[in-house]
Amino acid sequence: MSLAMEWRYSHGPEERAREPEPREAVERPRRAAAQGRRNRAIFACFACVAAFVCGLLLLSVFLHVMVVQDEVKTRDLERRIELEKRDQEALRVEIASLEAPSRIERIAVEELKMVQVARAEYLETPAFRAARNAGNEPGGEGMVSDATSGGGM
Repeated sequence: MSLAMEWRYSHGPEERAREPEPREAVERPRRAAAQGRRNRAIFACFACVAAFVCGLLLLSVFLHVMVVQDEVKTRDLERRIELEKRDQEALRVEIASLEAPSRIERIAVEELKMVQVARAEYLETPAFRAARNAGNEPGGEGMVSDATSGGGM
């Protein structure tokens, strides 16, 4: 009998099936290592995507906080503008009351001891006499003065 036949009959079919082939024994650890690398790569990709999503969420929260802070600043500025407008209006009313002719007249009479004149008297200046002698009527078109031109304003 040949050696192969002897081996075949000496070992039962169960023993031959249990013995791994040399090629299979080398490929199993390789496959396990490749699967481990694949699993690590998948985990690394998942971790990168999760970090990116978390970054986007943090950016969104940051931008929302910035918008809210800007709105608060805007409201504060609008409130301050409204207060300044009120102050400005109060100052305008005060100016109008201080410029009132009745108030000016009262201060002139009571505090400055001024009196009202029944008739106004004017002084004749040399320029007025020269203009009158030249034939121009005082206050006419030929004479130019601050009084006829609106006081220079």
